[in-house]
Amino acid sequence: MYRSILICCILYFMSFTPVLAQTAVALEEQAKRTSDAREKMTLFYKAAEKYLSSNPIKTSQTAHQAYIIATTDVSDNNMAMKAAYLNGEGFAKQNKYGEAKTRYYRSKENAEKAKDTEGTIKAITRMADMARREGNVSEAEMYGNIIKDIKKKTGGNGKNTEGVAIAESKPAPIAASPATTRPAPSNQAEMNGMREQFRQQTEQLDRERQQLMSEVNILKKEKEMLNSGMSQLKAKEKVLTEQTEDAIQEVQKTSKQLAEVEVQKQNLDKVAARRQKLVEALKNTNKLDSIAYAQERQEQLMQLKDEKNFRNISLLGLGSAIVLAFLMFKRFKENQKQKKVLESINKVIEDEKHRSDDLLLNILPPAIAQELKANGKAKAQRYEKASVLFADFKNFTAISESLSPEQLVSELDTHFKAFDFIVAQYKLEKIKTIGDAYMCASGLSDKNTSPSNIVKAALEMQQFLNEMKAEKMAKGEPYFEARIGIHTGPVVAGVVGVKKFAYDIWGDTVNIAARMQEACEPNYINISEATYQEVRYVYQCHYRGHMPAKNKGNIAMYYVEKQLYPY
Repeated sequence: MYRSILICCILYFMSFTPVLAQTAVALEEQAKRTSDAREKMTLFYKAAEKYLSSNPIKTSQTAHQAYIIATTDVSDNNMAMKAAYLNGEGFAKQNKYGEAKTRYYRSKENAEKAKDTEGTIKAITRMADMARREGNVSEAEMYGNIIKDIKKKTGGNGKNTEGVAIAESKPAPIAASPATTRPAPSNQAEMNGMREQFRQQTEQLDRERQQLMSEVNILKKEKEMLNSGMSQLKAKEKVLTEQTEDAIQEVQKTSKQLAEVEVQKQNLDKVAARRQKLVEALKNTNKLDSIAYAQERQEQLMQLKDEKNFRNISLLGLGSAIVLAFLMFKRFKENQKQKKVLESINKVIEDEKHRSDDLLLNILPPAIAQELKANGKAKAQRYEKASVLFADFKNFTAISESLSPEQLVSELDTHFKAFDFIVAQYKLEKIKTIGDAYMCASGLSDKNTSPSNIVKAALEMQQFLNEMKAEKMAKGEPYFEARIGIHTGPVVAGVVGVKKFAYDIWGDTVNIAARMQEACEPNYINISEATYQEVRYVYQCHYRGHMPAKNKGNIAMYYVEKQLYPY
């Protein structure tokens, strides 16, 4: 009998679980459809609560969406506190204690803003639990002492009897490894010193973030100025083209006028020949007259002939002088115009040469471009310690189906231009883009940057994507999330092709960097053991273990978490 009752209960709960999951999915879909920010926030939070018992990953995702809306659109500290706490619960169920502790810390901050002492104690208690699960006993004890101080100030009833906000204690969002943990403070003065140190570090990070945002705004303005300058150059180029066409038309018109002058000269020669024939005819007629009359007539004709010849020669000489002067003036004006046209054409040619040189430098490293211009070809080079970065967008195919081709190209252009700007800032070499994949490298040619630069660039790429994601989510639009992989090792670089040539790199290092990207989760940076050994003193990394990689077996991998020291 008891066995039958137990079986019925199990069947009942098994049938009820899909209903809960389906209800959570329905809440999430309803949240995506609604346009009211507060209603969207509430529906995401309820969906996260439903997911908690069956799908902790979806719990973290939907709770994070509720948190973003609560902090950016609604400014609801109470809901932000609960959403961050629920987000931490989702990560705790996934055994990701460091990430869970970061979300509990956010919950504590919003609880303090809301003056909710119970919420503050609840969040710090869970932070202590996560520290214990990580094996960090000293940190767990520190959180316990903080809870005791809070309870002491509130009289042990969870309410602040002093009428002031609880003193803020800002632990590091990601705990240090057990091998580097500090011992528990032996007295209250040492604990206060640790708190002050955490507070100073947090303020320093806020100042650096504000400085970076200011630099980004300045660079955006410079970009707008460059775009404006490009527009002006294009307008000038159009004017030069029109002037060149006008000059060519003027030269053609001048040639036509010269041809007309030549025709007029030929007509004058014909008139002179006809007059000569008339004189000869008159001379033959005079021979029939008497000798005296002939002599008299001959003298008259000779006089008439001399007068006519003088007059014709005078007219011809005057006409020739006028024509010669006109031709010389035309030739002078033509030379002046041709000189200006040639100067304009030479300037256009020089500008085009500079533009082609700049375009070549955009495609190739300076040393390779110079060798290619000098010799017509460039030899392949081997670099022993290059770092290769691959970035690839998650669910690109699904997102592209929801956008028009124009919108898709515009989105890719916006994201890849931002990546190009970051790559240029750290003197990296962009290799190519393939669809939604982006590839760059450091340690090539005359840009021998360290692996730390390419890791810093990857962090800024993820920061840019997170900011774009927040904007897109607030508008209810699709957004891109990227997986980034980095590996360091030897590569061979060179130029391939004759027309539309391309600069590319080859080697096993490129293949392993691609495997790092494939084995990475969205919003993370996955690096190999070789890269980790180069940057371990600059960046805090999380060891993932030996993970399987296609055609490479198991490879040691690390997630980059944060920068330890500025450099």
